[in-house]
Amino acid sequence: MRKTILLLLFIISVQQNFAQTWVDSLDMYAREKYMPPSKFNWTWMKASLVYTMVKQYDNIADENQKKIYLDFVKTAMDKTYKQANGKVPNAVASGLGMAFLYRVTKDIKYKKACDKIYADYLKIKRTKDGAVSHLPAHRELWDDTVFMIGQFLMELYKATGDEKYIDELFKQISLHREKLQDSTTGLWVHGWDSDNKGHFSFGSQLNWANKTTGKSAEIWGRGNGWVVVTMADLLQTMPKNNPNWNELAGYLKEMIVNLPQLQDKATGHWFQLTARPDEPENYIESSSTAMFAYGISKALQLDLVTDAAYKNSIELAYKGLRNYSILQIDEKYITTKNVCKGTCIGDKEYYLKRKVKNEKPYSIGMFINFGRSYERMK
Repeated sequence: MRKTILLLLFIISVQQNFAQTWVDSLDMYAREKYMPPSKFNWTWMKASLVYTMVKQYDNIADENQKKIYLDFVKTAMDKTYKQANGKVPNAVASGLGMAFLYRVTKDIKYKKACDKIYADYLKIKRTKDGAVSHLPAHRELWDDTVFMIGQFLMELYKATGDEKYIDELFKQISLHREKLQDSTTGLWVHGWDSDNKGHFSFGSQLNWANKTTGKSAEIWGRGNGWVVVTMADLLQTMPKNNPNWNELAGYLKEMIVNLPQLQDKATGHWFQLTARPDEPENYIESSSTAMFAYGISKALQLDLVTDAAYKNSIELAYKGLRNYSILQIDEKYITTKNVCKGTCIGDKEYYLKRKVKNEKPYSIGMFINFGRSYERMK
């Protein structure tokens, strides 16, 4: 009975003012209960929520509010200072917190951490043309990598003003795009293997790679979401007079051009396998929805796209996430749902059978990022 009453009260609050406050509620839940900084460890999942706290800091003016986010990142990074490394892309991801703190505080200890992480990054296994391998044992390109290394490199640029970091990120995006892009949709398949095998590692299916092209077969939602978010952030970070800016803008437009028509109009979500909206076993996936909507909102803000279809798309996504993928915990907190768990590479059935969870750091973080971006457009 109590749960029923809470649900009714929640629905009433949605109808009255939830559209203005659900992002705040989720933000409080993330910081205060789900992952207070004392629980941070050096993992890519938790780095995705640190990324959100950095974004919050950068996008608000109130100094008291800024201090909340600064203290969050500082506590998380100080707790894991001795663990800091960049030996694989997923480890590099947490480095964005160290680079952010160096940018904001100018404390030399954070620069030392960044130097170590970057030195490790330069030693990561690469393909013949210099693309960073997602795995240490094999030369495989995964679309996830772009985000995992990208946020650290962008923060290093912001901290130092040295464009070599954003030029390196653009190079990695270009090299990954060359191997992973699907010519029909403009989106990317999940992975590519240099020896055309597809190794069993970190939970991937054995022999996932096409024997001729080396590509995996499927276009996975969140993998493409990582890429869209990173491209959008890089366009906002990179000076417009950088010789790579226009080409990068073209890359982002390639990725989002078909998203409005692939979106489920009933729920405002995109699907686990983005390019298969009519697949009977496919399901709506909320973290990729927040990521795609975030990227489209940034493209609109940058005037890269102006068509009404894109504006309608983010409206659908905002309302859809609010109405279908928010779960009320109690009178104060909400969280996310319809989230695919961590995912490696496989065939169609592999993705469709991935378990759906209620919350993950990347879903909570990306809901907040998109929600804030949407609100700033209003």
